[in-house]
Parts: sequence; C-alpha cells; structure tokens
Amino acid sequence: MPKILFLLEDYNYFYSRKSTGLFKIKYTYLQALNALLQEKYYQSNSLALAFESIGFETNIIVPEANPLQLQWLKEHNTLLLLKWWLLKPIRSFKARVLKQYRSAYNTTHFMVLLKQVELLKPEYIYVYSNIYLTEKQVTVLKSYCRKIILQWTTPLWKEFPKFPYHKFDIIVTAALQLHEYFKGKFYFTLYIQQAFDDSLLQTMNKIEHKNFDVTFIGGFTLGHNFRFEVLEFLLQNNINLSVYGTGRESLPKNSLVFKYMKAPLFGLEMYNVYRKSKIAIHIHTTGYDDDQFDWNKYAGAKRLFEITGAGALLIASHQENIKDLFIIDREVVTFKTNAELLYKVRYYLANPSEAEEIAKRGQLRTLTSHSFVARAMELKPYLLE
Repeated sequence: MPKILFLLEDYNYFYSRKSTGLFKIKYTYLQALNALLQEKYYQSNSLALAFESIGFETNIIVPEANPLQLQWLKEHNTLLLLKWWLLKPIRSFKARVLKQYRSAYNTTHFMVLLKQVELLKPEYIYVYSNIYLTEKQVTVLKSYCRKIILQWTTPLWKEFPKFPYHKFDIIVTAALQLHEYFKGKFYFTLYIQQAFDDSLLQTMNKIEHKNFDVTFIGGFTLGHNFRFEVLEFLLQNNINLSVYGTGRESLPKNSLVFKYMKAPLFGLEMYNVYRKSKIAIHIHTTGYDDDQFDWNKYAGAKRLFEITGAGALLIASHQENIKDLFIIDREVVTFKTNAELLYKVRYYLANPSEAEEIAKRGQLRTLTSHSFVARAMELKPYLLE
C-alpha cells in the first residue's frame, strides 16, 4: 500500500490556537490532531481521506503548528525537545531583533519534521501552499521519498520570492494562470481543480428552511478591492446580505460592508451557513496591484465547490473557465457587472423554486464531478508512474 504524507498549512494559526486548549485537557498528539481535522478547517484531511479511499496509507503533519509539534516531541523524542528549548533564545533574537518572523522557527521546525518523516517513511510528500521550506530543505525531503508534490493556487509568495517551486517533482494548481506560468518555467505542473468533501454532507446540520437570503464568506485583504465594491453595491441597494470575513480593519469605516460584517466562518460553521443560504456569492480575487497575473480570467477558488456542495445557489463573478466546471444558468449563475448581479439576486429571491432547482443541479454536478476522490484519481497516475 503506497504511503502519502500531507504537510498541512497552519491556516490562520487554527491548529496552533485550537490545539493549545486541547492539550490543557490532556489530549495526546494524535487525539488533538484528529479532533481538529474533524472541524474541516480549510484543506483539513479532505484529500487525505480521498487517497485512503483509493488504496493509499495517509498521514498528516502541520509542521508550523508549534503546540502540536511540541506535543509530538514530548511523546517521541525528548532529546530533540530539549534542543528545541535550548534554541529558543536564538529564535527570539531572529524574530524580535532581526524581524525574521517566518524563518525564526524554520530550522527547529524542520528538525522535528525530518524526525517525523524518518518515522513515517512516506513514498510521497504532498505540501500545501505557504509552508516555508528552503531549497536545501526540499532537497533533503526528496531524499526520503519517491516524489514531493506542491499544491499552489494562491498568488506567488511575495514575502519569499526565492521559494523553491522548481525543486518539487510535481506542482498541482487549480489556477490556470499559474499553470501557464509554471509550464513556461519548465516545471512539471498539473492543472487539477479544487473540490468538495462529500463526507461533509453527513456532518452538516439538517435544515427545514433557508434562513439567509444572500451570503458572502471571505476575506478583504490586498487583492480584494473588487470584492468590496460588489458587496457594498448590494448593501446600498437594500439586499439582505450577510457578510462574514477577515480584514474588516482594512475597510472604510463609513462603508456598509464595515458596518455589517460579522466574524469570519470556517469549516463546519461555514458549510452550515452555506447550507442555510438561498444564494451564496463568489467574487474572485484580483491579486496584488503589481501582480503579473490576470486573476480575472480563470476560476480556481475552493469557494465554487464549497457553495454548490453545501446546496446553495452559487452566483459567481464571471471567469472564462467556469463554463468548463458547471453549466451556466443551469447549475450555477454568473455575473459580469454589479447591475447584472443585483438583477439576478432580486430575480432568484423572487423565484425561490427556480433558484432551488439550479442549486440542486449544481450540487449534483459537484458531488459527481468535483469531489476530492475525483481529484485524487486525477493525480494518482502521476504519482505511480
């Protein structure tokens, strides 16, 4: 049975924040990790479960979640645990004086990760976006496995322009912009879209009726000005819009989005709100002002499948390849202008049966064509060749 190890990003420091509380009530390392994965926060264990279903043995590590990694050391390697604490003054100097926040822990993190890799002996290592690794570290990891794979669909890492994309055996991306870019660099790249974890349907709350008219869940950081403008327009036109997100501090304080935005939702909480929404909106990122990519052109967002999989009517900003993922106006709805979006939101709120039929067809399409098992099957031949 082939073994694949997933290195999971500590997205929004979720695993660090949550695991601290679990260890206070005496969870073991594996108990804490498994409990957190059950919350389905961001990537979670969705792809790992899919690979298990097609015959792989899988493991997950969150290499930059300090509380988890420290607990692992307590249970498996007390000598390295001692070294972790002895190096603390050096890490503190790097972070506080040299302002090397991300790289301060890097050497220590990697020592722990390497011990875990030696113990697990994976044939494949699958690395999610934004995990800090140097070129030398990727080379070392490659010596322990057959292939090392990078999943990268976000904008290129501006903070670390020398991130070693070229050292990975395979780069998997759902962004056709990045697929074209990596191919132009002659990196081995696969275009594999995002997906929906159909196991969520067993854990999401059952609903009697839709409580939310229109919902948007997402962030408002750099590259999301278009997103703010669209949602502000809807609120100005008295649409009953529920907005949940990060980045509220970056918004104009006199804006309606700022006024009505609620705390961000992730994992099961997010899916349950989508499930209770008549309409959920996706508005693509526009990237950074000096970004070399046209993010308006191609869709590669997980939100497309989160919304349809949960059973809400998806109304998405138009991008060229959405038509390759769904049948427009039959499985999902798209818009090109604010006025068009406003018209369609009002139309489908006034015609709930029609909206529900499109939502059902969109959900069926996602469950049959855009599951994580389907994505694992797409990737499998390239691992085994």
